[in-house]
Amino acid sequence: MAGYDQRNQRVFGAQINADTVIASVTTSPDELMGYGRRAIAEGLYPKAVEFFTEAIAKGAAGADPHYYLALALLGGRKPSRMGSGAQRTMDQVDEHLGRALRIEPTAAHVRALWIALKRDHYADRIDHGPSVEELQAGLGAVAPVHAAEITPFTESREDPLWQATLAVARAGIEARRPNVHRYFIRIPNPPLLGTAKTMMIIGGVLAGLGLILLLIALKETVLCCLAVPLGIGGAVMLVKGFQEYTSLTSAYQRDLAASQPRPTDEQMDLWLYFDKFGIRDHALRHLDTALDDLVCEPQLVIGPASPTQQARGQDGVLRFSRYKIVILLLGQSRISVFSCEWDFIRCIVSNTDAFDFRYRDITGLRMRQLHGVTEGSQLVIKGEDGQDVPVHFNKIFEMIIAGTDRIAVTIDVTEQGTGTGLQPTGATATERLIRRQLDEAGR
Repeated sequence: MAGYDQRNQRVFGAQINADTVIASVTTSPDELMGYGRRAIAEGLYPKAVEFFTEAIAKGAAGADPHYYLALALLGGRKPSRMGSGAQRTMDQVDEHLGRALRIEPTAAHVRALWIALKRDHYADRIDHGPSVEELQAGLGAVAPVHAAEITPFTESREDPLWQATLAVARAGIEARRPNVHRYFIRIPNPPLLGTAKTMMIIGGVLAGLGLILLLIALKETVLCCLAVPLGIGGAVMLVKGFQEYTSLTSAYQRDLAASQPRPTDEQMDLWLYFDKFGIRDHALRHLDTALDDLVCEPQLVIGPASPTQQARGQDGVLRFSRYKIVILLLGQSRISVFSCEWDFIRCIVSNTDAFDFRYRDITGLRMRQLHGVTEGSQLVIKGEDGQDVPVHFNKIFEMIIAGTDRIAVTIDVTEQGTGTGLQPTGATATERLIRRQLDEAGR
């Protein structure tokens, strides 16, 4: 069920766009894990901590609950960027990573995360846990999804984990090319064949009856005169019914073949997940920014670009063929921004822009809702049938710089009660991080 929380952020199933979702006592450990991973995808780490803590308390199995709780406790920041609270956080992180390894000693992603954190935090401190060398001794291949989760804590973009994840992102571009466009083609409904079948049945009966009458009364002129038109009429009806049946089924099979093989919802999300990683890497290179220059992981806000196709998956989530993506690199006193439009089908970056500014240059930061069509706000969205989809509800993330420049990303185009969800936008967490930096810069 779709709804809105007190900050007017949409909540849909496992979708988290704000930190006010409350799990009930009947929520299962698996559901809590799903909520927690979604909260991490949105950058809502305090809420993720709550979900994973409750999942562990309810008996969530395996190493992942402790691994993800450690990620949530880090809050997207390296220990070296945490200030005076770093050791307290690392004590908690070390505890959960240690528990994860005791549950699953071969968990490569747990070892890889712990190695990255130890290199960052314990280079000049006493480490009472396992050494980096001990962790590396049992390190196997890290799954690409986990590698992407760990990369914000690596030393640089030259780290093997970062480069391996980038290779996966590039490989995904080639893997999707043959079939990704089919996700946005409407799956045809089976044709209504009742009329055609009825015509064939009636026509066959009449033709058969005419033939029988003709055979019975070959010498009876009256019966022959009745049998001939009856048989001919039945045959004509039979042929027309068969032609209609063939035409409808052929068109259905042709349209069905055009929409298959259709990528799954999970495959579409995975491709976009690594696309976003590749664009983050491109932004860091384009802006010549090192990971150590940032106060937190690169922030990403994403939404549909105009014009775009849209398709609603079996999971009820809207996905788009083109995206507007804004990467914000938050430093101590300045923000560097890289924005672009990403063609998800053709894998082309366009309309790129890059600039930086001081925090004190920000004169407006908000998420606002637009009801109805306003000048310059209407998106051009095409549905699976190729027709324009009217957009009556529009919500945007907006930042005004120096009173003139504007960064805007559409983050919601669905109305309450439609039963439709959205992919993670990153807008809520980005807004809060920028406000935190604004507060610190103003002290």
